[in-house]
Amino acid sequence: MTMLIALDENKNLIHITDAVRGLACNCTCFECGEIVLARKGEIKEHHFAHASNKDSCAIQPESVLHKYAKQVIIESMGVLLPEVPNLDIEATWWTFDKIIPEFHLGLIRPDLACYIDEEPIFIEIAVTHFIDEDKLKIIKSMNVKTVEIDLSGLLNSDLVIPSDEAKKLILESLEHKTWLFPALPKPCLVDLIGYKNQSVEEKSDSSTDSTQFPTASTWEDYQFTINGIWVHARKFSGGMLSVNCTYNPEIIAMLKQWRNEGGGRYNNKYKSWNYWQPFSETVLERLYQLHSIG
Repeated sequence: MTMLIALDENKNLIHITDAVRGLACNCTCFECGEIVLARKGEIKEHHFAHASNKDSCAIQPESVLHKYAKQVIIESMGVLLPEVPNLDIEATWWTFDKIIPEFHLGLIRPDLACYIDEEPIFIEIAVTHFIDEDKLKIIKSMNVKTVEIDLSGLLNSDLVIPSDEAKKLILESLEHKTWLFPALPKPCLVDLIGYKNQSVEEKSDSSTDSTQFPTASTWEDYQFTINGIWVHARKFSGGMLSVNCTYNPEIIAMLKQWRNEGGGRYNNKYKSWNYWQPFSETVLERLYQLHSIG
């Protein structure tokens, strides 16, 4: 197998195209750690070879991708992460004070233990192996924010590792990043909620005509994830649908377009887009469709 990847003097990944010819590259084998030289002749394909002339090692692409993801996050001392569920933290770039790779913490060893003001955030890189339930239970018991970066889709891609394109995708794309703790709400219909207005109940008694005061207001709550963005919808018993989400230009533009299409109004107080029947049913159906492909 042709070795196109090695480790430079700083133990970082280097592609043969970026290496200096010969032993001057100061590289070692990614798999076995032996000294390698960069063969960059005019006839054969450029590649790394062991200085000892032993056969090339079989470099596992999943191992390369896993190491490279950790490498670029450490070099950048930060990464773009999606909105944190259940917390008032929108999708943003997280800058870390300290990053410790493969740090043993009791029974677990997160790929990256990152710290902001001494608070830990775990980052797990998933290529072929994902976090299991046992590890997740330990993380939850530790109450540490943990995000998983799923790079499995890159294994069979034409993306060169390392490269600026791969680095940008790992650091800046949100599509393949998921918070394991706290977890995203499940994208399903929430149980019907019945809410009774206490002030009305206080006014009501056995001698009061119940038709004078509505004793309950009901609605259905829906939670969707569209392109990695949490979207909440509330359908009231009267048929109105109220939709809100964390700020995302594409989704906001979509909700605005729907308002123009079928009629609706933006409620600045509650930061929600409101739609009425019959178009509210169309909006809800579209949200379901977008969730299924999101």
